[in-house]
Amino acid sequence: MKHRSHNEGSIYWDKGKNLWVAKISLPDGKRKVKYSKSQKAVKEWLVTAQNQLRQGLLPKDDSITVSQYIDNYMENVGKHNLRPKTIEVYSYLIRLHIVPVIGHIKLTQLRPDHLQALYSQKLESGLSKRTVQFIHSVIHKSLHQALKWGMVARNVAELVEAPRPKRNPPILWNPDQMNLFLNHAEKNKYYMIFLLATYCGFREGEVLGIHVEDCDLDRGTINVTHTVQTLKGGLVITEPKTESSRRAVTVPKTALIALKKYIRAMNKKEGLVFTTSTGGPISPSNVVKAFKAETKEAGLPKIRFHDLRHFHASALLLAGVSPKVIQERLGHSQINTTLDIYAHVMPSMHDDAAEKMNKILAQK
Repeated sequence: MKHRSHNEGSIYWDKGKNLWVAKISLPDGKRKVKYSKSQKAVKEWLVTAQNQLRQGLLPKDDSITVSQYIDNYMENVGKHNLRPKTIEVYSYLIRLHIVPVIGHIKLTQLRPDHLQALYSQKLESGLSKRTVQFIHSVIHKSLHQALKWGMVARNVAELVEAPRPKRNPPILWNPDQMNLFLNHAEKNKYYMIFLLATYCGFREGEVLGIHVEDCDLDRGTINVTHTVQTLKGGLVITEPKTESSRRAVTVPKTALIALKKYIRAMNKKEGLVFTTSTGGPISPSNVVKAFKAETKEAGLPKIRFHDLRHFHASALLLAGVSPKVIQERLGHSQINTTLDIYAHVMPSMHDDAAEKMNKILAQK
């Protein structure tokens, strides 16, 4: 027996297969079919498909697998919109962790529980929450494009609980320790790099990517327009991480005086400020090694080079500088990112605020 509804689809019992069948015709003349032992299941499928068809959301191709789609996404979207380092990381995660587990599943049949099982499997295998969170980001971003293209009716990654790594507060030196380090490292060939990372809050790649023409020594600013990254093929100079990372940073007087002297001694008007003896970009790993060696020689607690950036932000917060200004100096796209990272500084700031409020309203 066959039942039709507004000529948009049909439901009937297939005696040969002993299954209920629902069919719906697409605008291009093709048909989508659903088989089930349950009449209710095919009815629900047909109603959903009819609604999606009216809204223009019904996927047109059920044959494409996750593997095929994500390869197409990286080839036609990813390589043109993602940064080189991001492409390298995405490709690694896709090849090693995503495709082997869910690559065979049809894109239109991918469900939230498929992703949840993938994340659980990876966590149990020993991957960190941070890495699994990256895997989730790759899937979410690629499915968002599939949704815009009309290849899926929803982004199932939005229905999944992705791991949330615990953010540990950075280990920081106090101002006396920072001064001790800078004084000790003054003779190091990377001293100017250490100084700018501390006084301006630059990322490793950003400070290494500074060009002479980025430095407005009269105004005392550095424009962040390049960054140095390490890829499998070697070092590359590319654009900043995000649009907000492209910024002008005012250089504090102490660092500005040193920078003017450094650039004058270079005697060149363009190109990288920090280079190797052959004129190429400096490897971030070499700077990190030098930083660790100087830290050890100075007898200071171990911290990461990136913690110079954290010191910069934390010190400014404690000094009462607006979080919005700090966000812009660091190049964060959202102020929530800044506040989340430096939440460890907030308790003492609350104490200071309470004391200031007490003084404002103190009776005379």
